[in-house]
Amino acid sequence: MWRKTVTVTEQLSKRGVNRLLNGVNSQWITSSGSSKLTMKNYEDLKQSLSAARKYVVQFECGTVSTEYKGMKYSFEYEYRDPWEWITSLVTDPSLASVSVWHSMRKYYCNSGTGVTEQLIDEPWTADTWWSIDDELPPTACPYPHCYLPLHFWLDKGLVTRRVKKFPMILRAAWLPRQIRNASGNGGGVLVGYMPIIKDPEDPTGRNHRETVEFQQFRRTVYQKVLAHVFKSLRRRSWLGETLKCGDSQIRTLYPDMLILSLDGEEAANFCACRATLANYPCPKCLVDKAHLHRLSGSFEPRTSASMTNVIHKARAASSNHAKEKILMGHGLHDINHFLWWFRFGEPYKAISYDTLHSDDLGKWQHHLWDLLLQVLEEMGRKGRLTAHMSEFPRWPDLKHFDDVTTEQYTDGNSFLDILKCILPCIVQLFPANAPLIWCIRSYIKYRLMVGMRCMPESRLKKFLKKLKEYVSDYERSCERVTLQHGKNFNFPKQHATSHAPTDIRQKGTTDNYSTRPGEGFQQEAAEAYAQTNGKEAEHQMSAIDETQEAIARIRMAVDKADEVQSRRMAEDDDELEDDAPANGEGMVDEGSPNGNLCHWSFGAPAGGWTNSRLWEERASDHDQFRSFDSRLRTFLASALPDEPLPCEAPIQSREDWTAARDIVRCNPLFHNRSRYDSVLINMDSPELAFGRLCALLRCRVTSGKCVDIAVVRMFTRSAWKPNTLWDGCRIYEELRETTFVMMDYIARGALLSPIFGQGKKSIHCLVDTTDPDMFLRAVE
Repeated sequence: MWRKTVTVTEQLSKRGVNRLLNGVNSQWITSSGSSKLTMKNYEDLKQSLSAARKYVVQFECGTVSTEYKGMKYSFEYEYRDPWEWITSLVTDPSLASVSVWHSMRKYYCNSGTGVTEQLIDEPWTADTWWSIDDELPPTACPYPHCYLPLHFWLDKGLVTRRVKKFPMILRAAWLPRQIRNASGNGGGVLVGYMPIIKDPEDPTGRNHRETVEFQQFRRTVYQKVLAHVFKSLRRRSWLGETLKCGDSQIRTLYPDMLILSLDGEEAANFCACRATLANYPCPKCLVDKAHLHRLSGSFEPRTSASMTNVIHKARAASSNHAKEKILMGHGLHDINHFLWWFRFGEPYKAISYDTLHSDDLGKWQHHLWDLLLQVLEEMGRKGRLTAHMSEFPRWPDLKHFDDVTTEQYTDGNSFLDILKCILPCIVQLFPANAPLIWCIRSYIKYRLMVGMRCMPESRLKKFLKKLKEYVSDYERSCERVTLQHGKNFNFPKQHATSHAPTDIRQKGTTDNYSTRPGEGFQQEAAEAYAQTNGKEAEHQMSAIDETQEAIARIRMAVDKADEVQSRRMAEDDDELEDDAPANGEGMVDEGSPNGNLCHWSFGAPAGGWTNSRLWEERASDHDQFRSFDSRLRTFLASALPDEPLPCEAPIQSREDWTAARDIVRCNPLFHNRSRYDSVLINMDSPELAFGRLCALLRCRVTSGKCVDIAVVRMFTRSAWKPNTLWDGCRIYEELRETTFVMMDYIARGALLSPIFGQGKKSIHCLVDTTDPDMFLRAVE
């Protein structure tokens, strides 16, 4: 099994496989010159893998044909039957305990205040699934009736510098996101490769009518392929299919498409819309192309019923001119959408807001960031931005940029990291009250809010209210930017902002339908293509995917069997060792004083125990540690008149109340530079209080108990103001004196950045955009 796994996961060539098997079977491995391994060469392995692929859903061949300019074009493709894959998931006992069969209402209950409020995160907590459950038959006739929502992604990508492939990924939206977005059991599955439709002509030589005709041809092929791939679900979406699930419960299941994760171009292709060629380019609503900048406007949504009526009306028109006018007026091609014949099929509603393409690679990268670089270059200050970004403080999970204006970045995560730390680096490069600074800040606030993984009802209502405020600010600042810099904000990704609140209510938070997990498959597609000879590559790539999935399934079964065996052996050992201490009795957690369960832990201790006077002498060259011994003793006497207070409960994220952890550094030499991070400190004042870590101490007091203390330099609010005072700007000055703080009062790490381009090194601003938790603490 190990050898077979290595040959697949390491993508060994035929020659490499033969060399490995020859080595295993040679006399250097076994004294007899032969082994018990049944595979002797590559052909044996190939035959074994062919048998293993039968344990997973295999690919089938499909063909569609359509006419273009009087010629018939046929397209062949390979695909997996989605229903076979769905059946394999719902009947899998290992997934039974994590499968969600019905919508639910999730609530956050605060026992201290008595506050109870609804939470929206996963799709089953949102409105669409809830309303569909109301339409299904009662759960007791005779079996429970369950909606099976699907998450579909497709996009073309380069597998080499010249070759493109068009993978289609399907995910089970009834499984938790940490499972369905992964690549293991229950994760996304490759259902096939959409045919790449090559243009038989030079597109630059076409007029408008010919361009529309070719786009209709391409979208017709898409619809025919998708209709064939998902044909096994159409009848079942209406009548259901009764199966015995992995938990031995019999259910009637209704599959349908809930979430579509597509970029702008693919959304238009999928919905058979005309995109930028139409007066109404949005695939979700009928907004006029002249009003795409109106983020707070209200526009008629597209529905399957209304768009079907448009198609019928256009086909009944008295002339081609009248037909074209009707279609153009609604941004449609004369195509029947395959989801119109599904019970809950709403392709326009299923198109979901994508923070990757709409925000990080859209409004930010291609618009605001490009404009920012252009303006700075005209001002002759582009190089100073590079210098400021290279000096920006380092922070966990935040990429550091040494050449931000010269290096080409293509991934959305890099641009999101740039956005999070941009304001302190540019504010002093612009004149006072710069509209572009306000515009970027209002956009950052929106981006942080829309990307949160959990939405309480109060936050969602606030979000809807705040969104109007954020969008109004963003809209006004965009208008000012247009007046000052001539920037045109009439583009579809700007308009997409208006659909985000509705999508959250209907399908859960935006991380459920981000295209990020799907984009990660492009690398797998490139690796698979590299193993082919380039001829009929999709067939070979499909076989490779089958092989990898089969090996992963076998490997999982072996690991599970080993785990069960290990557990049994451990239970047997426990029965033999009756004298062993129970429940970890006598064990001490070295990461916290006296073994207490604290919400902090010291790592990489520097040295052993020492006397505070000796420590003061060793640190005599540092002004902040002057009179250290007497100050420490005074602090301990005041803070611990009897014994220290009990530690607080573990820190939770304010975004979704899950356990949260920060890694903060307090080190004179961290990767060849000093690094002293800052922290948020719980004080009596309602104002946020911050301090920079100078040292971390574990003190053993007279009673023998240990307490953890941080030596910090506090930040105090400053009256200094940057050239442009953005909304939520918090300016602090770092004090020279140090003070002591009990670790019980350290809430979490905090990033404070210098304001670059001004003289005082002690002036800093709070970067409240590092993560949603800090953003909520700062803005609420």
